[in-house]
Amino acid sequence: MKKIPILLLTLSIIYGCAPSTNVLDSSVYTSISIDNTLSESTVMDSVIAPYKSKLDGQMNQVISFTAEDLIISNPVGTLGNFVCDLSVEMAEKETGVSIDMCLMNNGGLRAPIFKGEITRRHVFKLMPFDNALYVVTMKGEAMNEMLNYIAERHEPTSGLKMGIKDNKPVKPIINGLPFDKNKEYKVLTSDYLYHGGDKMYFFQKSIKVDNVDMLIRDAIMEYTETHNPLVIDQSTRLYFL
Repeated sequence: MKKIPILLLTLSIIYGCAPSTNVLDSSVYTSISIDNTLSESTVMDSVIAPYKSKLDGQMNQVISFTAEDLIISNPVGTLGNFVCDLSVEMAEKETGVSIDMCLMNNGGLRAPIFKGEITRRHVFKLMPFDNALYVVTMKGEAMNEMLNYIAERHEPTSGLKMGIKDNKPVKPIINGLPFDKNKEYKVLTSDYLYHGGDKMYFFQKSIKVDNVDMLIRDAIMEYTETHNPLVIDQSTRLYFL
């Protein structure tokens, strides 16, 4: 049997989940007895164990409260409304640009948040991906394709009110005004969807794209931390005819 020093790289896990003000002052080493009876997972568990309680404490910190379940539903769900609405607010605050509407995808919302206290862990489960917010400038054919896509797929939106009949859009209203195919619109989405995720190829026909320089998860976290309790807008967005 022999002992080897192992640098506790798992500190980076804690750093990644903690607020950005945390600073790693020094490297920490420990010695763990290793022989052929120890599995890789056992070794890693031993390395992580001293820091698990600190990480759990950060992830389990209560940051807000919701009086209702945030879930995916058809054609509109409270979870999609929540994420789209806060994304618009945070992106406008970050860029100073007025956004006409937002389009996300239900597949990217990985976990519901049920009524009660909301922790950092809830936010990470909801949005585990490092997807960024993009503002996409669109008009004409691209906008028509997007509205038809929404009518077929019923994906979460903000700033859009639209009827759906036979999977076709009816009288879409964007940012309070009837849709005008000759007008340019600022559409907020994720970098994943902009690049064709979930077959949203219409974004590739855009006029311009701007990176908000903010992750969706960070937007959710910051918004949730500063809004307690959460108030969810349940106004009509998509409706069947």
